[in-house]
Amino acid sequence: MQKEAWTYGIAATVLGALGMLLRWLQRQIIFEEETGLPIKNAPISVVFVVFLILAAAGLWWLSGRLSWENAPQEPEDALAQPFRVVSVLLAAAGFAAGAGAAYMFLTETSLLLRVAALLGLFCAPVLALTPSLPRWGGFGTLLAVLPVLFFSFWLVLFYRESAVDPIVWEYGVQMLSIAGCLFAAYRLCGYVYYRIKARVAVFACALGMVLCMTVLMDDASLGARALFAGWGVGLGTLCWLLVYNFSAGEKSSDKTNEKSAEKHKN
Repeated sequence: MQKEAWTYGIAATVLGALGMLLRWLQRQIIFEEETGLPIKNAPISVVFVVFLILAAAGLWWLSGRLSWENAPQEPEDALAQPFRVVSVLLAAAGFAAGAGAAYMFLTETSLLLRVAALLGLFCAPVLALTPSLPRWGGFGTLLAVLPVLFFSFWLVLFYRESAVDPIVWEYGVQMLSIAGCLFAAYRLCGYVYYRIKARVAVFACALGMVLCMTVLMDDASLGARALFAGWGVGLGTLCWLLVYNFSAGEKSSDKTNEKSAEKHKN
């Protein structure tokens, strides 16, 4: 399944790069110099929205072409790390996410946003150690919930802080990216709780990575950008890992068939 993993991972990365380019172009030409207000019905905004819709649809369509019927139904198999480089990438992603959360904690003026940043700091090691969570039993299940709580809390607070801004383009993309990370964290949490939906989880991680890459061109704080960059790398790595381990499901099913065949003979 290595070829499928690379194909899907590269496709998501290319879409993320296109999202970055379109968001950068939009920010360059959408706002009027005199008023600072966005141009109504600007063509680049229409292209950007259509791109996001097509990117999500394309990722879902591509996920349907994967051999997801061979996906492991055991979390340990689904998140097994075949190469050490996976651990290195997740460690780097966790470090970036933790550094961004720490910067947000030190620079944010809102007490609640600082609390959210502190929760994000605690989630950074969870991102780096995601493949190990199924082996930690109840403690692992509790840790898996932390990113879900963090992104839920951050989404509510960010909307509360930004809703007074009449220019939706100033904060809408960041809200969408937080929601994408929440979706991915929720589906990854499902693995630890044996609520495995392989296709949805792979799609959620890929979409989350695309949105995390796109939002890097936003006018967000340095801490938020570092946090999104870390989670983008982490989600992309986990997306590749889940698809790569589809072969484990095929092997486990073969073993089950062999055992049943032996019992039948006996």
